Amino acid sequence: MTGTGGTTTALAGDAGDLKEIVSISHEPDCAFTALALTLFALSLGHAIDLNDGEYNHHALAWLTISIFCCVVGITSPKWTAVESFCRRWLPAVLALGIADQAFYLLQRMRSDPHITLAFCTITVLGLLQYLHLRGLRWPMLAIMVASFFIAGAIAFNLHSKDPRIDVFMFQMNGCWALIHKFNPYTFRYPSMYPPGTPFYGPGVVDSRGYLTVGFPYPPLSLFMALPGYLLGNDVRYSHVVAMGLSAALIAAARPGRIAALAATLLLLMPRSIYVLDLAWTEPFLVLTFSLVMFCVCRWPQALPYALGLYFSTKQYTILTLPLLPLLVGGPRHWRSLGTIIFKAALVVVAINVPFIILNPHEFFRATLVFQFLQPFRWDALSYLVFMRKKLPGIPTPLWISLLPLVVIIPLSLRRLPSSPAGFAAAVTVVHVLFFAFNKQAFCNYYYFVIATACWSIAAANFPTARPARLLAA
Repeated sequence: MTGTGGTTTALAGDAGDLKEIVSISHEPDCAFTALALTLFALSLGHAIDLNDGEYNHHALAWLTISIFCCVVGITSPKWTAVESFCRRWLPAVLALGIADQAFYLLQRMRSDPHITLAFCTITVLGLLQYLHLRGLRWPMLAIMVASFFIAGAIAFNLHSKDPRIDVFMFQMNGCWALIHKFNPYTFRYPSMYPPGTPFYGPGVVDSRGYLTVGFPYPPLSLFMALPGYLLGNDVRYSHVVAMGLSAALIAAARPGRIAALAATLLLLMPRSIYVLDLAWTEPFLVLTFSLVMFCVCRWPQALPYALGLYFSTKQYTILTLPLLPLLVGGPRHWRSLGTIIFKAALVVVAINVPFIILNPHEFFRATLVFQFLQPFRWDALSYLVFMRKKLPGIPTPLWISLLPLVVIIPLSLRRLPSSPAGFAAAVTVVHVLFFAFNKQAFCNYYYFVIATACWSIAAANFPTARPARLLAA
């Protein structure tokens, strides 16, 4: 790996010649953006903590504050005085944010002393990351991740053994179908909800009470859930490992106190246990995104394959595709980008095509058509709900969620630095606006953008200040 200017380039030998594989851009990042995204993560954490990620006026107000912080963070110009201030105070703001989130999380967990002890351990060791710990940092991070594993496993085993939610049922039955050699996309799943449920659109539930669609997620999420099912008879063991590993990757990407504090912020997200209890699949998405970011920072050669896994995890990852130019730099910018996308596409094909071949109609009905059949949810933490409640006479088509992206995607490409942190910041703002104007927007979706914001903070590479005497010269 060689570095030239603002770019890190991965090279490989091919018949005695050096052939460029991946060229990652590392332009200097903005400390103001990192500070704004810290405030974004904190305010969005408050939004989903108020009503479990469902709609109410106070939660919508906090969502608005978080979006304001995010948009301002990516659009504001760099001012030297502001940058100096933000760099100086970013670790302190992260530490205060950890204390703030820990307070709300522990308020919910105080009925169980074992979970409380585990999260108290994470909080104390996380706050200590503010100090320059040197050799102690990694042992303390390992204890924090292990404490999260313990807290999560206790939580869903003692307090949410059967969460009675369809995403848990889909994964448990899908794993059963897979190991018994049934196609999970033609397998028929029972409806968890009574007839006339508002959770499914027309034609999704038949007269027998079974769903007319198969497993509604890409197959990689089922493969990732399978170890938990096989080893512990509960897919949430895979989820809790994914959540802990994501935080560990954040801390490992840019070793130091800012990355360690950002990892702690993710572990202490106020509704992290709620996301785990209900078995939402976003922890797998956060893990594959974390693999992408880790490869960008530490292992560029593996980036195309990590991207292939990421794009194979959830349907809405397609929104990330136009943001990939922020990652790639060097004299062969577009060639390198094309190589990355081509190799990532091969991974996507290798994972999905075997299931498509088995029954293309059922595969696409479950993974694509079903998403369009899903009804508008009045409990979603979305501006569409507010608009329909306050302005019932004004049409609010569901495609309105794409309108903000028409502006924010080119704005992100123009304003953000071409760097790992700039890319993660763009993923954050694009997805949070997509969710905030969508027909369905809940705690799990916002957990993902809190994670991407933590990644942007951790991956930031601030320019080194020059000594005053050199500036004078």
